[in-house]
Amino acid sequence: MMTDPSLVVQAAWLVPALPLLSAALIAAFGRRLPWHGAEIGLLAILASLGLSAAIAWETFTTVDPAPYEAAFAWSPLGGGFVLELGMLVDGLTAMMFLLVTLVSTMVQVYSREYMHGEARFTYYYAMLSLFTFSMLFLVISNNTLQAVVGWELVGLCSFLLIGFYWEEKSNQDAANKAFLTTKFGDVGLIVGVIVLSAGMFGLTDTPFNFLETIDAAVAGQLSTSTIVLGMLLIFLGCVSKSGQMPLHVWLPDAMAGPTPVSALIHAATMVTAGVFLLARLFPVLAQSATVMAVIAVVGVITLFFGGLLALVQDDIKKILAYSTISQLGYMVAAIGVGGYTASIFHLFTHGFFKALLFLGAGSLIHAVHSNNISAMGGMRRFMPHTFWTFTVGSLALAGFPLTAGFFSKDEILIAGDLWALNGLATGTAVYWVGLAAAFVTTFYMARAWFLIFFGEHRGAPHDDTHDDGHDEVAHGGHHAEPHESGRQITVPLMILAVLSLTAGLIGSPFAQERPNFESWTSTPVIEETTYPFLAEFATAGVGVSAAEKGPSAKILHGPPSWHPDLLLIVLGVFGGAVGLAWRFYGRGLPERDPMLQMGGLTRVLVNKYGFDDAGYRYVVVPVRDRMSAWATRISNDVIDGAVAGVGTATKRMAQTTYTAVDQRIIDGGVNGAAFSAAWWSARLRRIQSGDVQRYAGALVAGVILLVLAFVAVR
Repeated sequence: MMTDPSLVVQAAWLVPALPLLSAALIAAFGRRLPWHGAEIGLLAILASLGLSAAIAWETFTTVDPAPYEAAFAWSPLGGGFVLELGMLVDGLTAMMFLLVTLVSTMVQVYSREYMHGEARFTYYYAMLSLFTFSMLFLVISNNTLQAVVGWELVGLCSFLLIGFYWEEKSNQDAANKAFLTTKFGDVGLIVGVIVLSAGMFGLTDTPFNFLETIDAAVAGQLSTSTIVLGMLLIFLGCVSKSGQMPLHVWLPDAMAGPTPVSALIHAATMVTAGVFLLARLFPVLAQSATVMAVIAVVGVITLFFGGLLALVQDDIKKILAYSTISQLGYMVAAIGVGGYTASIFHLFTHGFFKALLFLGAGSLIHAVHSNNISAMGGMRRFMPHTFWTFTVGSLALAGFPLTAGFFSKDEILIAGDLWALNGLATGTAVYWVGLAAAFVTTFYMARAWFLIFFGEHRGAPHDDTHDDGHDEVAHGGHHAEPHESGRQITVPLMILAVLSLTAGLIGSPFAQERPNFESWTSTPVIEETTYPFLAEFATAGVGVSAAEKGPSAKILHGPPSWHPDLLLIVLGVFGGAVGLAWRFYGRGLPERDPMLQMGGLTRVLVNKYGFDDAGYRYVVVPVRDRMSAWATRISNDVIDGAVAGVGTATKRMAQTTYTAVDQRIIDGGVNGAAFSAAWWSARLRRIQSGDVQRYAGALVAGVILLVLAFVAVR
């Protein structure tokens, strides 16, 4: 544990607590305030951001990288079984705190203008605060059970915000789809947590504790079957939450929510939860080659095929949604090839440039009242600030050299190359498929960039339909032509643009040997853990460049180093993709979009590989039309029949009890006793006549009878 933690670190629980308090106060008093509750949300998230920055500084600059843990424990079941409500503060926690609070701050500032005039403005800000709390509660958790609570709260908040405009059925369907798809994976998560914790019983009184579970796994105290089954089931939850194929289908439909919510979901909360949980449990999954191979394969499939779907999209938010799926595939694939640092580094940098792109998309939608890039064109003349910030975000997403995305994405490719040196095919797949996906990413972002900002403006000024189901009042009335957004929108874009350019430097070859991003997010367990299935490489050096040392069973590989060959390949990929996009779209929108003229490939991509159709045909229809009919029949015939039968039997039993027991036995006994008492009292009353002579005669007769009886006995 961290020795003598500062008061700042000990107060880390305030980071999630402040947004929770904010949500309650906004719900209670927001409508009565001048900003309708936004001021409470902004003050709370700014305080959380300040505290997160202080915790990051304290954690990243300390010489001791050990985590700080504190918990309130109780034992409701007894028998040495202890449940905890606690916090775990280490480099991973500090990094996620910084990312979540910073992006959430930008979103809340941005939303002040973007959501101005919205009827449910106060509700919106309360939900933003609750959403932020849920993710921070997950991040700070020191045990898997508490993490599941935060995980489910994140899912609930995303459901409510995706369906924010519930008046339209399509938005209701999108929210339900997100909720049900992620719940399918959550079943796996919960069962996986149970399996993993079951292996801890007998080893500790706190079987759900993260640190103790990790220590037990690394020490070989957990069986291989427990690790494999538990982690694969937990990974199923990550697949659904972090949009991995085939459970990615909810993510594009989640664009039904307000655009700032899309930025929060895609950059810092919902979709990053799965990657964060894999990173938190990385030393556990690193004990199994099977688990890592499955994770790598799923990630490789997602990073390439998810990106291809963006090629045929016209909706700017869906282009960015499919790019998120692809980038999440990079992060998951990196975990599968031992790139722990590369994965969370890309999660960190991706949060900034993806938030920038979504908020930039919202600025464009705000101006043209349409999500479609075919309705834009020439926007650089109308919106110069949005143009250059969106350009920075696009370059970072494409991995252009020296942007944040370049450094983090290249670390993933290098991790794949190192894994391949260990003789594992998944490393080769991550490297080459990752390069191919980088080409696809650059092409569809260049396509969008050309169609949005160059050529003639194609929008229809009279078109009043646009993003999020807003009406014209919500965005300030009818516009004759597009215009730049206000400062509350453009300032967050500028801040995120600067971060998208500079955030990658902390994990780049420009960074110091120590401290750098790898040392900030490492722990003693991460430092010492090796892959048991690569034990023959365990003695490989640590602290030298990846190019010098070759394969290694160590998780951490030291500070990044330059790879001129990869840099040249990346430049070639970028130039080729941009050149191809310029050829097709450099002169504006062609009459026939080449991406929609690819024959069978276009049909496959437009149909989204058939996943949505298959889900509707084999899941929705059977559940809705068959299982619901069976459920109705069971309810009406079996359950209702059983209830009616029990009711009839109860009625008859009550009638029998009333007639036989109550009326005949109980009432009969009571009435019989009363009648007997009346009969005897009537006869005994005759003896008490008041005649003294009769009393004297009876007395004499009695004495005579007693004398005779005495004589007879003698």
